[in-house]
Amino acid sequence: MKFKYILLIFLSSVLFQHLNAQTKSKYPQDYFRSPVEGRIYLSGTFGELRSNHFHGGIDIKTGGVEGKNIYAAADGWVSRIKISPWGYGNAVYIDHPNGYTTVYGHLKELKGDAAKYVEQQQYKNQSFSVDLYVKAGQFPVKKGDIIALSGNTGGSGGPHLHFEIRETANQEIINPLLFGFKVKDFITPTISSIRIYPAEEQAKIEGKQNAQTFTLKGWGSDYLLKEKDTLEIAGDFYLGINTIDKQNDTQNKNGVYEIEIFVDSNLVYSHNVERLNFASTRYINTLIDFDFYKKKGRSYQRTYQSPNNKLPIYDKIVNKGVFSFNDNQYHQIKYIVKDIHDNKAILNFTVFSKTIENNESLSSGNLYYPLGENNYEDENIKVYFPSRSLYDTLSFSSSIEESDKSINGKKYHIGKVGAGLQEHIHVKLKNIEIEEDLKNNIYIGEYYKKSISAYSSSWENTNDLSYKTRDFGEYLILVDTIAPSIKVRTKLENNKTPKSLSFTITDQESGISDYNAWFNGSWILMSYDPKKSRLTCHLNNIQEKNVFKIIIKDGVGNISEKILHF
Repeated sequence: MKFKYILLIFLSSVLFQHLNAQTKSKYPQDYFRSPVEGRIYLSGTFGELRSNHFHGGIDIKTGGVEGKNIYAAADGWVSRIKISPWGYGNAVYIDHPNGYTTVYGHLKELKGDAAKYVEQQQYKNQSFSVDLYVKAGQFPVKKGDIIALSGNTGGSGGPHLHFEIRETANQEIINPLLFGFKVKDFITPTISSIRIYPAEEQAKIEGKQNAQTFTLKGWGSDYLLKEKDTLEIAGDFYLGINTIDKQNDTQNKNGVYEIEIFVDSNLVYSHNVERLNFASTRYINTLIDFDFYKKKGRSYQRTYQSPNNKLPIYDKIVNKGVFSFNDNQYHQIKYIVKDIHDNKAILNFTVFSKTIENNESLSSGNLYYPLGENNYEDENIKVYFPSRSLYDTLSFSSSIEESDKSINGKKYHIGKVGAGLQEHIHVKLKNIEIEEDLKNNIYIGEYYKKSISAYSSSWENTNDLSYKTRDFGEYLILVDTIAPSIKVRTKLENNKTPKSLSFTITDQESGISDYNAWFNGSWILMSYDPKKSRLTCHLNNIQEKNVFKIIIKDGVGNISEKILHF
C-alpha cells in the first residue's frame, strides 16, 4: 500500500510546531521555588526510561550525601505522607491553592508537627509502612519552609531528592521543568544507533528478515548512518532509536523530552513527555524494544504503536508508526530528538523502498490476542491471560526441562522472555508431586540471569500450584525450610542498655515478609532499609531491667526470634 502524504498532514505538522512552542506557557513559571538550596543538578529527568516504567519526576542531586534541607516549593498544606521501605521511601505530598501537588521522595526524615503525627500513626497501626491522607489545613506550609531532610530511602540508588509536580484533580504527573526551574543545559541529546524492524513477515531490511541495528556518526548535533547513507527496505517497517540526554556539569545519562520523525519533509511521528499518568506508565514495555532490552540492556524507543498501547505521549502518529511505501522510490527520513530546553540532535538518512509482490501471512501456532481474555492449557501447565495483559498478538508456548535446582526436578518455560506483559497472568503448574510436610514451605522462583526472584504461591486441588506473574520466563518450584537470619549490629557492652539498636536481617530463599519488635512488652517502631538489610530502632522509657524481643518472618512463614536482656 502506497504511503500517502496529503495537505492535511502538512497543515497538522505546522499546527503541531505552533502548539509545541506554547507548551511551557501553559504552566506557571514563577509560582514554585526550588525544593533544594542552590543550583539544581539532575541525576534523572522526567519520562526517563526505567525498568518497567517511566520516571515520574526529576531526580535532584544532593551532593552525594543525606541530610540536606528540603523546602516547600510553594504555600500549601500537607495532603499525604507515605512511609515505605520501597518505592519513594519516605515521601511528602503538598497540595497548593493553584491546583497542583508537589511530591518529595526518598527523604531521610520529616520535620515539624507532621513528623510527630507520622510516628503516632505508625504506633497506632503497629507498622513502619503507612500511607496517610491528611485533612486539608492540618499541616499548613509556607513557601520556603523546611519540610524534611534529603535521604536515600525506598528504591533510591543513592542520596537524592525525587521531585514531582502533579495536577491535583486527576493526579497526572507533569514535567517539572515546564514550570520554570533553572537547569543549566546547552548540551544536545546523543543518538547512538537506530534499529529498523520488519512490520510484516515478507519484509526485509537490507536483505534480512529480522530487525537490523545501524550505528551512527555525528558532528555536533548532526548525525548520519556510519556505513552508508541509503538503506534498502522491502515491505512495511518501523523504526527504533537509542538516545540519551545530558546536562552541563553532570555525567548522568538522562532521558530526552521529544522525538519527531519527518518523511520527505512531512511530520509523520512525534511524541513527548510533557505529562504521564500512573495507569499507563508500564506501557513503556511496548514503546521500547522489550526483547532487545531484556537481552542487551539497551532501550530503543519504537515508532510502532501496538494494539494494547495506551500511552498518552503521542502528538502525531501516522499508520500506527508503520512506514508503508512499497513503491520502488527513494524516501528521505529525518529524526529530530530534543531535550526540554530545545537542544536538538538531527539524524538524516535515505531508504529505498522495494516492492513486495507476495505479502501473505505465514503465521501459525497458538496465537493469543491483546484485547481479550486468552487461555492456554497442556498436560503440565494452565495459563489464564486477562484482557489487555498482552501488548500485541503473541505466539505462546510452554515447555519443561530437567533442573536440579527445583524440588521436583523441573524447570518451567512460560512464554518468551522478551515478550512483555501489562497485567498479571495466572499460572497453574499441574500434578506437582511433593512431600506433604513440605507443601507449606513451597514458593515459586523466577530464574533469570543466574538469579532467582521469589513469588508466593498457593495450592489448588491438592497437587496444583498457582501463582501470578507479569514476566514470561523460566520458573522453578523451590522449598524454604530455613528461618531468616538476625544479627545484632549494635555493640553491646556489660549489659548496658544502648539508646538505639540495629540489626542485619536476611533470608536467602523466599525473602523477608514481616518483622516486629517489642521493648519491655510494648511494640516498638523499627525502620527497615532493604537495600542494607537493616532494621533500626530508638529505645525510650529505659528501665532498670529491660527486655527486647524481635521476630522476623520469611515469605513462606518460617520465623526467627531473638531476645536481648539489658
